[in-house]
Order: sequence, then C-alpha cells, then structure tokens
Amino acid sequence: MQAISATLTIIDQIHHVLVQLEPHEYRRQLPEFEGNTLGQHFRHILEFFQCLEKGIGSGVVDYASRERNLLYEDNPGVAAAAFGAFAEVLPGLDPSGIVQVKAEFGSDERPDYASTVGRELLFVYDHAIHHLAMIKIGLLVHFPAVRTGKDLGVSPSTIKARKLLNT
Repeated sequence: MQAISATLTIIDQIHHVLVQLEPHEYRRQLPEFEGNTLGQHFRHILEFFQCLEKGIGSGVVDYASRERNLLYEDNPGVAAAAFGAFAEVLPGLDPSGIVQVKAEFGSDERPDYASTVGRELLFVYDHAIHHLAMIKIGLLVHFPAVRTGKDLGVSPSTIKARKLLNT
C-alpha cells in the first residue's frame, strides 16, 4: 500500500468513528487523556494533515504552526467534513515532490530540513496511527457502543507481525 492509499484508509477509519459520536461524547473530558477529549485528538490529527497540505502549496511544511481550530474539536461533523476535504486532495499529491520542513525544538532557532511529500505523508500517517491508538482506548473505556475496526490505531508492521504469529 502506498502513502496516499494508506492515508485514505486512515481517513476512512476516522470517518467511521466520527459519524458514530454525538457532539457531547466528542467533547467529553476523559481522565485517561488527563481531561482532554476525543475531539482534541481528532483535531490534532486533522491539523497535521492540513499543515502538510498547506506546506506542499508553499514549499515549507510547519507542523508547529497549526491553527488549533476549536470547531474541529467541538463538532465531529465539522471534523469529518474537513478530513473529507483532505481526502479529496490526497490523490493529486506527488509523493516525489520536494518540501522543506520547519523544525521546532523549543528554541528561537527553527531550522529547515529537506524532505519529500511521500516522507511527510508517512509522518502524518504514523502520527495519526499513534493518536488513533489513544482514541481507541477512550472509546473502549467510555463509549463501547462505538464500533471500530480491530486495526484502528495499529501500525501496519504490528498487523503483519500478528498475522505471522497466528499462522
């Protein structure tokens, strides 16, 4: 599976969860998240996707300059629409395209590093899996009626390893 199709798969998984959540569930502070919400995690994933899209257009990807749009963490329908908009852009991206990535190490200096669109798709894909693993914990504990696939929040290498162990 290539970067674009893999990212589309993740967005499909996200959409499947978002359409099952009521706004009050999406905004509920969860103790496992130290009072943060499912919506905050989904917003965080989304805004990394959006930073990549914006950075491809400008030539400089800056994940630290997220908008932190509260609508995305308050309303699962608004978030689902924004994920859908990114999914529409994905097929047109060129994974071999060159971009610069602005680093954030907590100092005033923010160096740029050369990368490719494909490498950054891998980054946002892995980042989404990481947050989906946390989201899945919140769902299992607080919203067991929400149906997720068994592979939500699981990296492809772990899925392959599980298959090898079960054969």
